Amino acid sequence: MLNSLVDLAKESCSDKRRELLGQVSALFIADADRYTSEEMTLFTGVLKKLINDAKTQDKAKLSARLAHVDETPNDLALELASDDAAIAKYMLQYSNSLTRDDLILLARSKGQDHLLAISKRDHLESRLTDILLERGEQPVRRSIADNPGAELSEWGMRLLMKLAGSDAPLRESMTHRADLSAEHFEKLISLLPEGQGESVRNMNAQNSQLVEKILHDAGKAVAGGSLERRRSRLDAKVALKDIRSGKTSLNEVFLAYSLSRNLFDLAFILAEVSGLDQKYVTNVMIRYEIDGVAVLCRALSIGTSEFNMFCKARGAHLKLSKNAIDNWMRDYQLLSEEEAQRVLRFIKVRLKMAEAA
Repeated sequence: MLNSLVDLAKESCSDKRRELLGQVSALFIADADRYTSEEMTLFTGVLKKLINDAKTQDKAKLSARLAHVDETPNDLALELASDDAAIAKYMLQYSNSLTRDDLILLARSKGQDHLLAISKRDHLESRLTDILLERGEQPVRRSIADNPGAELSEWGMRLLMKLAGSDAPLRESMTHRADLSAEHFEKLISLLPEGQGESVRNMNAQNSQLVEKILHDAGKAVAGGSLERRRSRLDAKVALKDIRSGKTSLNEVFLAYSLSRNLFDLAFILAEVSGLDQKYVTNVMIRYEIDGVAVLCRALSIGTSEFNMFCKARGAHLKLSKNAIDNWMRDYQLLSEEEAQRVLRFIKVRLKMAEAA
């Protein structure tokens, strides 16, 4: 079947080639982790041939799909990342196939839209962040300030602190960074209106307390014990692959695992999707308090009905009353997705700093 792809790629009809591009990319994504190096080379050659004459919207669609596939060959990822911003932005923001040197080269040579896409990556080394801050205009610098995964050098921190004095959105983003020194935090607070400054200070303290809970030894914090892996027809790795390929949604998988009360594998899936270590996700799942797991689930856009089913499974595991579950649901409904995502970003940086220390 793979050998016939080369012949199919020779089709001259644009509609047929568009259809082929979709079919070949779907075939590649379906089993990307199983192909031999020879088969990967063949796929790369066919895809490159098809995208040469593809329209922008078709290449953008391909880039969006391949950006989340770690097995995407580097040369194909780099070709898409070097294209127009409408095509490149997906690769630049999400692809793990691009190397640090690739990103540095692109950051030094591409325009503002490309820089903005790079600035939104989950993790940016300080060397790359410095290039983005140096070449980027206001939207890029604001994006860096709002990205907790962007490591800041001493120079980068000084620059953003200086800009914060006259840029309110950037200043607000900086107040929520987990890597601020106490001195920088107090300086930013002093620039805010009195009521807002106190609110930010309280929020920062609450987030820090939540990080401490997540780091705390779960065995000392709860009576629920460790999560047991239940026998089930559900396969967590297959489910995760289906989520990443768009074959199913996280909400659907979350509900299925909650119904089966398979919290062990659900913790694995949530950890992989969120980028947290599974030990931290397991910790918040077996604690009495709901705040940690509520932040995680709301940040991942888990629906209210799905979370309700999860709370029932969690309540059964912890042997808690219906009243406790109702209280969890009230707290969950009060938590906004935007705030949860902000807190989750804060937590991830603080956990990384704690592990490094």
